Amino acid sequence: MTSSETSYTRCDICSTLSDSEYGYSKYDWPEHDIDLPDAAGSLVLVKDLKPLSDRKLQLLRCPGCGAWFLYRTDYEYLTNGTEDEQFLTRLTEEEAAEYLR
Repeated sequence: MTSSETSYTRCDICSTLSDSEYGYSKYDWPEHDIDLPDAAGSLVLVKDLKPLSDRKLQLLRCPGCGAWFLYRTDYEYLTNGTEDEQFLTRLTEEEAAEYLR
């Protein structure tokens, strides 16, 4: 286990997040919704990579341990509503550095 793995596995926020999380909602079908874990709401926005887009691409960081995450959304517009997806992926320091450039 690396030192960064050790820090996030001991973090109150990140220890509840998997390396990859998925959320889904479909208009007017709440029984099929899948929410991201509550801990995802504690992550802090560092950089909005697509500030004017309806599809989000954001670099987030944990305020507790400093772990990096990439958050992105996608949706499909249908005549009876939309299907919305959320993706949260843990990044390595090197991967986060690429997004910071």
